[in-house]
Amino acid sequence: MYFLYLLAAILPAVVLVLYAYKQDQFPEPPRIVFKTFLFGCATVLAIDLIIPLLDDYSKEYFKGETYLFFQNFIRAAFVEEFFKACVIIFYCTRKTAFDEPMDGVIYGIAASLGFAAYENIDYVLYFEKNPSFDIALVRAFTAIPMHALCGIIMGFLISQSIFEKKYNYLNLFLALFIPVGMHGLYNFSFASTLISYQVAYFILLIFSIRAYLIFKNLKIRQRQSIIFNKRYYNISITSFINISTSTLIIYLVLNYLINLIN
Repeated sequence: MYFLYLLAAILPAVVLVLYAYKQDQFPEPPRIVFKTFLFGCATVLAIDLIIPLLDDYSKEYFKGETYLFFQNFIRAAFVEEFFKACVIIFYCTRKTAFDEPMDGVIYGIAASLGFAAYENIDYVLYFEKNPSFDIALVRAFTAIPMHALCGIIMGFLISQSIFEKKYNYLNLFLALFIPVGMHGLYNFSFASTLISYQVAYFILLIFSIRAYLIFKNLKIRQRQSIIFNKRYYNISITSFINISTSTLIIYLVLNYLINLIN
């Protein structure tokens, strides 16, 4: 019975990765996609080291809506999306197989859902102290797709930063900034009294449409052999640190503004 709960926790993420993989006209090496998924799972090891420090900090310095904003946008969204981006940028983009825009989308969803699968195990098995198929079912249509959409947007924008001739740095910045915003607002809407929980479902709807259009456009380009093997921009550690720092500062400023309102 325990195995069935475990399967219920992991299966939605695996199904979405496989579905996305089948959309690629020029499939990526399965070994690299699988490793990307595992590295996504492994980000939990780093995240679990940072989370207790952020929890202590937020409990000491924040309260009310400011506390909720920090917990959802910084503690959860920024930290998780930062480490997913590390997997995509410092593992996937370094591979010779990463040679067209669709690749970023596939690796983005693999890294994101690797984390989501591991996180879902905790929720399904331990959230209510007893394993729950109800939680598995609810998250299969909410949190898991949300992580997938963040991965798609992140991977697509990373690809844009590498394969397009202009706006390279801007696309790299947006590759972290937008998923953090999506993820943070999704979480915040369930916890805050400032906005409705329905905002979370609006985010899922809007970015599902955007993800559909991304796949549709990239598949058309693939069929027309319009793929970008030439790289116009190489993402360095310095540029990644800079965009990560900028993203964090912006959301900390927003956190401060929430404090003033609150």
